[in-house]
Amino acid sequence: MKQAIGTIPLFGLGSGKFHDAVLFRGIDLATLQSIEASWTPMFDAAAAENRPEDAHWEWAAKALQALQNPLNYELFGIEADGETQGMMLVVKGGAKCFSRHPEHPRMPLVYVDFLATAPWNRRGLIETPTYKGVGRVLFMSAVSLSIEEEFAGRVALHSLPGAEAFYRGRLSMTDMGADKDYQNLRYFELSTTQAKQLISAGP
Repeated sequence: MKQAIGTIPLFGLGSGKFHDAVLFRGIDLATLQSIEASWTPMFDAAAAENRPEDAHWEWAAKALQALQNPLNYELFGIEADGETQGMMLVVKGGAKCFSRHPEHPRMPLVYVDFLATAPWNRRGLIETPTYKGVGRVLFMSAVSLSIEEEFAGRVALHSLPGAEAFYRGRLSMTDMGADKDYQNLRYFELSTTQAKQLISAGP
């Protein structure tokens, strides 16, 4: 089931203005068809050296996983201009959802399993992306979910190499190093203190 959470502003890099977008919780067939019809051809057309690290992600399979286990998974999406601008799958329970941060070891958290923005919002694929801020809005939805679940804003994830600077610099997460048990991807956490600071900083 897909439900609108609210209207959020996205900054249009071409127009230089903010545009209304809708943040959704859940997913439907139309969203999956939108991703397949609009995202996949652009990913496939990208030159090998520019092909995004997440281009192979199959959102239909991820949606099915979430729908089959609604107690542990949540999906979030952003739509504007009749297109899906970004998607995120998060985990609320299980082995991934315990903090490694020294501020609160073993405390529960929300784990971001997958987060992706549409190809036209990526500077590496096109010269002037359509919208800025999609990834941040989705991540802040994970922080809000963490608060809703009484996890005090704690969020964790393993980052693809190309996104490390975003999580470390833009979101001020703690880089806890490469995880040899998870494809050697770097593991990041947003602590309770960092979550409060990120919320206070605003968009």
